[in-house]
Amino acid sequence: MEDSSDFITSDIVTDREKQFALPGLLKCDYFQRQRQGYYGAREAGCVNRHRNYVTLLEALDEIFAYNEQHAKSFAKRFRGGSKDWGNCEAIFSEVIVYRAYVRAVYEGLIRSIHLEEAESDIIVERLDRSKMFLEVFCVMPSFPPPNEDGTPKVYNVMTHTQTAMASIRQKLLHKISNQGQLSKPRENFAVVELNDVTIAGDFAVLSSLSGGYKLSLQTESLKVLSGGYDWDDSVFNDPSTLWLKGVIYFSLGDYESRKYLFNPKFSSRFSQNDRPSS
Repeated sequence: MEDSSDFITSDIVTDREKQFALPGLLKCDYFQRQRQGYYGAREAGCVNRHRNYVTLLEALDEIFAYNEQHAKSFAKRFRGGSKDWGNCEAIFSEVIVYRAYVRAVYEGLIRSIHLEEAESDIIVERLDRSKMFLEVFCVMPSFPPPNEDGTPKVYNVMTHTQTAMASIRQKLLHKISNQGQLSKPRENFAVVELNDVTIAGDFAVLSSLSGGYKLSLQTESLKVLSGGYDWDDSVFNDPSTLWLKGVIYFSLGDYESRKYLFNPKFSSRFSQNDRPSS
């Protein structure tokens, strides 16, 4: 009878690594941290099935099969910023979005996907040759390290506000005004990934891009008479959003469950009849 120690065991991680099209990436700091995090989350029973080390490898493999040069472009960026966790998380967000459209190409729903750094993060070409220009950004609160005794520090999450620099609204306006993105006369979309459980869901985006969630109370009893987001103070009132068609947002890697928030003023400026070819 053979000793059980003679058997070589494998799991989904090692299986995916053996098949990975870009093996040089596996030694990068970011990929090593993702790998350790996956095993830790699996041990704790809390693996996020939409965004983890295995899905990262799978996504890059699918992109490689569709367009090898695009996969190598992502790989180059991962290698270049491997020690910068936040930067690599943002690249991972782009990979998640790109991967979703690869499937759409194979299903005949869109024509192709383009990577043109000077134009946009991801460009999706429809069957009629019109294009969506996607600027992807990953939102994560920057929590301070714990106290010396291990207790967490009190920290205000400002993602849902309107004027704080950490808010989604200000991050979006910074991309437009300071970085010159989302400002050409075409179908521009900001794609926001909410990459932390503390901000996942609708509230952070809708609160920040509107004037906030407001309640109307009965003065004496404090009974709630009405409530809702204040769209009179919408981000779309800002002149810099002139050519922003809308915002696509999703939480924790689940791009299949993405939601859209359209700029109500966009259609009056941009119609099917005067759509630019670029």
